Order: sequence, then C-alpha cells, then structure tokens
Amino acid sequence: MIKVAQYFDTVGSEKFKTFLSQPFSVNMLRQIDNVQTEKLFDGWRGKDMGTWSKFTNDENFVLEFYPTYYTATPPKSTAKFMMPLPLTINEFVNDMYRCNVQLYWTEWIEDNFEPKDYLNRNEIRDYFIKLLTKMDKSHELL
Repeated sequence: MIKVAQYFDTVGSEKFKTFLSQPFSVNMLRQIDNVQTEKLFDGWRGKDMGTWSKFTNDENFVLEFYPTYYTATPPKSTAKFMMPLPLTINEFVNDMYRCNVQLYWTEWIEDNFEPKDYLNRNEIRDYFIKLLTKMDKSHELL
C-alpha cells in the first residue's frame, strides 16, 4: 500500500498538482452509486445510506458524508470532526491529515504517476533502494 503524502511534502510536480486539483467524489473511496469515478483511495468500505454515505477503514475510522458537510470519527471515540465537503482531492487529503487518518493510494496512482510525484520527498530514496533490492540490483546503488 502506498501512503498518501500531502502535496507540500512531495517534490511538487505540476502534473500531480493538477491531478490533486480535480473535484473530489466519495466514489474515490469506494463506488457507492452509479457515477463512474476512479477509485483512488485503498482500504475503505462504504455504504449508501439514502441521503448520506458512511465509510469505515481498517482502523475503524468512520467518515460520514452528508449533503453539505462531512464528519470524521476516530476509532473508540465520541468526538467528531465536522468539515465542509472537500471540493478537491487535495482538500480531502489535507482534511484527513488534520484528523490523523492515514490514507493509501490504490495502484492507479502507480500506473499514472512516477513515484517522485506522489511520495513524500523524504521517502523517495528509500523507495528506490527497496525496489532495486527486490530486483536484485542493489549493487547499482554504489
């Protein structure tokens, strides 16, 4: 699973910035209606509750999307973060970062961007070291 980094923690490519500026849809977490949207975030289960949608992840973090706002509830907590609906993917990523929710990209991100675009700038070197080790080419790091 690929951890989502906030844009300002990446190297800041224009292509990735343009991608993050696209409108956010709850279907990016899990397809819950007939609107065709690419699933971008991994690890979420969702349900259409009629006038609102509910999502949970493996850590039992709960997101509830209503017509004009959404809430985020940490596991084993009664406290809720209430926020306006995110207009862009970047707004959603930043909201989740503020709520301490670790997001993960689906493989779609690897298929459409270079690792240097979406990884935290401090993790790029480690990514390539691990990749070369898996390929049994770690000697090329010398």
